Amino acid sequence: MACPSPWKDIADTFFECSICLDLFKEPKLLPCLHRFCKQCLEPMLDRHVGRFECPLCKDVCKIPNNRIDGFKTDFHMQSMLQFIQLQKTFENKEERECISCEEKLKVTAYCFICKGFFCVQCYQFHLTNKMFIKHQKHLLALNDLEGKSLTQEKLASLVEAPRCRIHPEHMAQLCCCTCGNLPVCMTCTYGEHKGHELRDVGKVANDEREYLKEILEELVKRKDTVFNIADKINRVNNDVLSIVAETKAKWKSQYEDQTRKLQNEKEKEMREFNRLKTVFEESTRNKIKELETEMEEKIRKIRDEYDRMKEIKIRESKEEEDTKRNEIESRKLKIDETLNRLDAVMNDRNKTIDEQQQRKLRETQNLSDHCNQWVKKFENLSTISSSVLESYNHWTDAQCIPDIRAASEPLVEDIMKDFPEIESLSDITMDDLPILCIDKVNISENVESVVDVDVTKTNKFFLSSITTTASGYIIVSGRTSHDHSFITVINRQERQIRHNKIDTVKGGPLSHSRYCAALSRDKIASVCTSNQIGVYNIHDGSLTQNNITFLFDDIKTVDKKHASSITTDTIRGHIIVGTSRKIGLLFIFDEELNFIRALKLPEVIKWSRDILYHEGVLLICESESRCAYAVTMDTSKTEAELLYEFPKPDIDGLTWYPLSICKDSAGFVYILWRSAGKAIITQYSQDGQQLLTTKRTEDTPGCMTTMMTEEGEKLLVATSRSGKMLCYGLMPE
Repeated sequence: MACPSPWKDIADTFFECSICLDLFKEPKLLPCLHRFCKQCLEPMLDRHVGRFECPLCKDVCKIPNNRIDGFKTDFHMQSMLQFIQLQKTFENKEERECISCEEKLKVTAYCFICKGFFCVQCYQFHLTNKMFIKHQKHLLALNDLEGKSLTQEKLASLVEAPRCRIHPEHMAQLCCCTCGNLPVCMTCTYGEHKGHELRDVGKVANDEREYLKEILEELVKRKDTVFNIADKINRVNNDVLSIVAETKAKWKSQYEDQTRKLQNEKEKEMREFNRLKTVFEESTRNKIKELETEMEEKIRKIRDEYDRMKEIKIRESKEEEDTKRNEIESRKLKIDETLNRLDAVMNDRNKTIDEQQQRKLRETQNLSDHCNQWVKKFENLSTISSSVLESYNHWTDAQCIPDIRAASEPLVEDIMKDFPEIESLSDITMDDLPILCIDKVNISENVESVVDVDVTKTNKFFLSSITTTASGYIIVSGRTSHDHSFITVINRQERQIRHNKIDTVKGGPLSHSRYCAALSRDKIASVCTSNQIGVYNIHDGSLTQNNITFLFDDIKTVDKKHASSITTDTIRGHIIVGTSRKIGLLFIFDEELNFIRALKLPEVIKWSRDILYHEGVLLICESESRCAYAVTMDTSKTEAELLYEFPKPDIDGLTWYPLSICKDSAGFVYILWRSAGKAIITQYSQDGQQLLTTKRTEDTPGCMTTMMTEEGEKLLVATSRSGKMLCYGLMPE
């Protein structure tokens, strides 16, 4: 007949050591509640000093001074294993040597005080003889198991109370709460444990059980939170894959549309050339016929003239044909170059979005790994807690439950953590493909609208930076006083929705001028000349900041050392910070504001007044040389290479210096210049080699950016002192 088990619902693996894969032998309990055989754990400790990782949950455990003996023996597990072994012996009705008559017979009972088996006769004698009266409460008989009458509480009552560790000849009678619920005898109350908090083991066990039940109730409440995180992660992964697929499909459509337009333009030019060629040939033939007619009439008089005129006409026709051919070949070459650039942009975009997808999936995998660790810890804690509570052994509960509670507290804290960034992991920042087939963009003659930034303008007020996000917000930043900077958010309808006044960190090189750049749809990167770099959330106005003054410590210069500008690589999530005069460095950070590396700029660039990252190239307004440059932005190198210098404007005989730089969606570059109280905006070709347009602007502008609206793309120019934004239209031809 099968015997009942108080732990019948616990898997067999719970009783096995995960190292030797056998039943536990003298199990040692770690602070994380995982247990291992003493002989399995000891070699592992020999390879470490001070601390080591649990093989199952990777929690770091401190190694006690007395090494393996400093870890508690899991008496609860020993008790369970002892019962399981007894149960198997009774089930199989094995023959064992009776400890009373020393005959090898089928076992009938077991005494937990004598720690041995009895045959039928000796069991009856042991049960009825008065000299064993104290033993009779600690007898386990085969009938108890076969009759399925053995409860966990009854099983606990069979086990003899533990012996006092200091006086092993005495049974433990009290718990010393001062020493971690240590079992002690009455003698100890006047000796080693005098003055300690001593309590009845039953009361201690009941209190510990109540504490544990409260913790388990809290864990059960939070259980759904843990398992829901995994579902959120799966949804985010699906969103990432879906967004990438949709973005690639959109790019492919845009690429095919632009390619088709360019090919049509190319074919149109070829048809025009062939038409003109036919016209020229027909015209030549007609002229020759006319000359032949005239020649026949005046053959003798004008033969020489005819030959001369014929040669002239053919040469002129050939020259005109060659001119047209060169013009069309030049346009064809330009179209081919545009196609190659479009191919390169498409390939680079596919590569970067694949990198972004892998980065997002790695982040979700890291969260998933943490979640799985919590689930495993939760399941282990639930299993051992349930088994301890169901055993109802006062001494075991008093010893084990404090350890369980200690292990459960950090788990509850972990589970209660909120992960708002999970939903934002599917936010993949990717602009549309540049419209390379646009040959010209005109800036509107007049200002279309003026927006006044609603900020208290003291005599220290200065608006130093402007940027826009893909979600349609305009963000301006600067200073309001010597001790405060600000960030202001404006929506598409040109209404201010948020204004944050930010205290300046004391002790910095300067205490004003805050710059900003879009980092994603809902976040911007920000840096202040007091050397505070941060990430600002547009929706809730929160700002996370780090001090980067330490990056300037080893730079030798008599000038003040501070951050002077900022831009972002939204594809890789990098924040790029420019520096003040005579430093010639850029500092690169990730989205969590961790420093990645420094990039050395070419010798001609000492002071980055404004910077703009675009398609692997960094555009810089340089204050010392009063020039604008384009340099490489290779992530594998520590030094940037100079690509070209933008042509400088030559107006009014003044020396102009660049303040701000931006690009439109077609790739045309715009630079804001100022000199002697005047300001101009210059427009450059997509390769930066040609100055196309120069436009005078109003007031005293200090920064600018572009923005896509329902009416088309706009150029926003912000004035430094008055705090106004001037909006110009950008109209492609």
